[in-house]
Amino acid sequence: MNKLQILEEKALGIVDQVSDDPQGRYNLRYQFYEKYGHSFIRHKSGLGNSELAFIQWEIKRGVLNPIHHTLPGSPWWREVNSHFIYLATLAQLIYESGEKFDDLPAPVNFWLDYIKKPNECSWYRAHNSSIIAGYEVADKLAFEEIIYEQYFVNIVLYRLLYAQAMVEGVTFGILGKIFGNPRGFAVSIITDIKVFYPSHYPLSKQDIIYITHKAHNFEGIIEDIFDELFILPHLDKLYKEASDWNNAPIVLKYIKDNHPCYPITLRDAHDNHFNNKLTFKNLIVS
Repeated sequence: MNKLQILEEKALGIVDQVSDDPQGRYNLRYQFYEKYGHSFIRHKSGLGNSELAFIQWEIKRGVLNPIHHTLPGSPWWREVNSHFIYLATLAQLIYESGEKFDDLPAPVNFWLDYIKKPNECSWYRAHNSSIIAGYEVADKLAFEEIIYEQYFVNIVLYRLLYAQAMVEGVTFGILGKIFGNPRGFAVSIITDIKVFYPSHYPLSKQDIIYITHKAHNFEGIIEDIFDELFILPHLDKLYKEASDWNNAPIVLKYIKDNHPCYPITLRDAHDNHFNNKLTFKNLIVS
């Protein structure tokens, strides 16, 4: 094996060691940010902490549990998380080896950029390109999830991409400029786990009603306004911009006529996947 293959095998081995250990997955990422989080790890508003909070939510929800656990985890969530950790770990190993390689996966190059120059922009490109890569490798597994879960992972993705848009300095419409501060109110709405993320798995019909803000409470109304004004009208443009920022053309396949359409493996059978099965009317009466 050449030097890169040795590092790739080592990264795979590290990920495999924590495959059935949700807390071990978290610890790997915490240790990464202890080394490369700089000021972020020490402050609640730090970028590394938002990732760590998300993994804690995944652990609480049970999606990272072993498949043969009494409460089995999700093959899809486990695979996306594993691939994400692999890409970041490989970048760390390459950086610490002092070696330089051509033709690395785009997310690995973005993690190397982040390690060398940590800031909001470099972090989002590393993080989001890795998430997109995880979605790609886990595409077939997504069809094993119930329809509500499939819909939810689209929401997770487009909100994450919109948070990145504000950091990249791109706003969609006049109102978007009001909340352009990446540390401000808008990013908090998008990334605050407690506001709209369920704590159990899999999702129920009632969960998706709440997540899509059809629950008539104050938080739901605020988030519904945010989605309707800031994000949903601009999804085609958002995904196009995100494909460029993250060097991830695959993400363009996850949007069609301003509607999210992940997963894509069964494209012919799935063109109207959510339009037919997950309309607002169906959510309420099905």
